[in-house]
Amino acid sequence: MKSLQLLVLACFAIFLLTNCTENDPTPQVDEIELGATLTASMGSDLSTQVYVNLSEGILTSVPVNTWEIAFENNGNAIKTNTAKKVAVTYVEGQSFDEISSDAGLVYTYDAEDGDLSNTALAGWEVNVPFILDMGIDQNGNTLGKKKVMITSHTATGATLQFANLDGSEFGNTDLTFGEGDFTFYSLISQETVEVEPENWDFVLTGVSVRTGAPCIALGGGAMPGINCDVYRLSAAALINHYDGVEVAVDDPFASLELNDDPESEKNLKTIEDSNFNSLGMSDFYSIGSSTSGDAIGRSWLHILTPHSSGVYKIYDFITYLVKDQDGHFYKVRFLAYKGGENAENGNPTFEYELIEE
Repeated sequence: MKSLQLLVLACFAIFLLTNCTENDPTPQVDEIELGATLTASMGSDLSTQVYVNLSEGILTSVPVNTWEIAFENNGNAIKTNTAKKVAVTYVEGQSFDEISSDAGLVYTYDAEDGDLSNTALAGWEVNVPFILDMGIDQNGNTLGKKKVMITSHTATGATLQFANLDGSEFGNTDLTFGEGDFTFYSLISQETVEVEPENWDFVLTGVSVRTGAPCIALGGGAMPGINCDVYRLSAAALINHYDGVEVAVDDPFASLELNDDPESEKNLKTIEDSNFNSLGMSDFYSIGSSTSGDAIGRSWLHILTPHSSGVYKIYDFITYLVKDQDGHFYKVRFLAYKGGENAENGNPTFEYELIEE
C-alpha cells in the first residue's frame, strides 16, 4: 500500500483525461496519488466516463461514444449505453424484415441504478427484433436508429443481425464473449471494444434521467420526447455493485427536504457540517451499506434555481464510506462539479482517505 503513495502523477493524469476523445477509443489508464484530491474530467458534455480504482490509485478514462450494447459474460443480461442516451423499443407483430418505422413507439432506457433485471432489454428473446436508438455523439447530434435481432446466444458468444430501419447497411456479426463482466459492442464501428477496466470501484458517468412525466399519464395528448418521456444527461457516480463494492452513506441532514431553492435549510449546509474526519470503519457497519449501483449516484449534487444559471449545490457534508473490490475501506466526499479555466460542468472533484483498520 505504501508503494502506491509514491505514484504522484495527478497533474499528468488530468492532462491526459482532458485529451481523450471520440477519435481515440482506447481507454486511458493513469496512476494517481493514493488518497489524493482528484478531478475526473468528464467534459462539459459528459462525453467521457472515468473509472476509479481506489486501492491501486488508478483512473481509467473511456470515451462514451465507443459502444451501444453490452452482453453479460456469465449470464443473460444485456445493458445499453445510457451515458449516450441509447434506448430501446419493440415493434409488436413484425418480423425483422417488416420493421421500417418507429412512428408512435416509446423508447425505454436502462434503470438509473444499474439493476440488470431492469435494463431496456430486460426480457429479450432470441429472434425477437427491436429498434435501438443509437443515442447522441459528443456534440449532441443524434446517431440514428437501427433494427437489431439477436439470432443466437450461448455461454460463449452471441450473433447479432442489424440494419437501418429502411433495410440498408444490413449486417451480421458473431461476438465471442471475453474476459471481465461484460462484452461491449459498437454497432457504429461493428466491433467489440474495451471499456471497463479489470478492477474499478465506481465510475463517474452520464446517465439518462427522465425530466418529463411518463407519457401514459397524459393520455391522448402525449407527445413522447416533447411533453413527456423527456430525458437529459446527468452526471452520476455508479458503484461496481456487480463485483461486490458496497457503500454506506453518512448524511447528517438526510431528514431535511431536498429541493432546488438556494435558501432551503439543506442547501445552506457546508463542509464544516461534515462528519468526514471522525468517521471510521465501525460507522460503515452501524450505518448499513448498500450494493445498489446508485448508492452514490447523483446524491452529491443538485441544480439550484434559476436552473438557467447552471449553479449546482455540492453536498460536501455527505461522506460515502466505500468497501472496495479488494476489501479495503475508504471515505469519499465530493467537493466540486465545475472546474477548469472556464468553470465548466463535468469536472467532479472528490477526495478520499483510506480507513485504517
